[in-house]
Amino acid sequence: MPKGNILLSSARSGTNYFLTAYSKCFPRNFVAKEIFRPTGDSFALIEELTGLNKDEVLALVATEPVELWQKIVSAAEAEEREALAKIFYYHVDKADPLWAHFRDNDKVIHLIRRNAFDVFLSHKVANQTGKWQEFGKNKAPTEVEPLVLNRSEVRAFLDKQRDHVDYARTFFAKADYAELFYEDIADSVDTCVKSICTVFERPLPSHPISIGLRKQKDKSNQELVANYDDVAEFDCFLF
Repeated sequence: MPKGNILLSSARSGTNYFLTAYSKCFPRNFVAKEIFRPTGDSFALIEELTGLNKDEVLALVATEPVELWQKIVSAAEAEEREALAKIFYYHVDKADPLWAHFRDNDKVIHLIRRNAFDVFLSHKVANQTGKWQEFGKNKAPTEVEPLVLNRSEVRAFLDKQRDHVDYARTFFAKADYAELFYEDIADSVDTCVKSICTVFERPLPSHPISIGLRKQKDKSNQELVANYDDVAEFDCFLF
């Protein structure tokens, strides 16, 4: 059975950054985004590779996600390409056979943000600004109004994030599994590229890699949160 690659994580944890860098390293490979969420994703790419239209893809997402993934991986292999897609912990129910298929057949890269408070804060910033990605090195960052955070909401989010990470580590313990931490690859594209090539056991690209995607946050957490002292204890590494 052909082997695919899965990027497992949560929103606001650097997955688009990882996928963009990966695409630059391996431009021939098939790279898709959140194709297993109920609303689907990357429809044009999937149709180009497999011939499945949007309605057919969504039907498979709802009823047979394993079949959809097998079609993608097989079609990529037929073109001597590899397939990589991302999935978040909560896109598919834990009991769904898709997870066992990933564990038993695919390479799973688990991208974790050590500071889960940053994940929570990034959600809040994106919701306020309405922007989930930023492009353009010379573009001024979107202004963010100071946030007032609820302690109970922060704590509940961090507890859930810890549960997701712990469960994934246990479930994929015997799989072809690798962990990467966002904080270790965020400093530079070169660092990210080196980590990707290490995980996939590939040589470094012979050409320099650059991407247009950039960080949305240019202020410290203390500056972004109006009541930072109330939640400062949560601003730490969980993993």
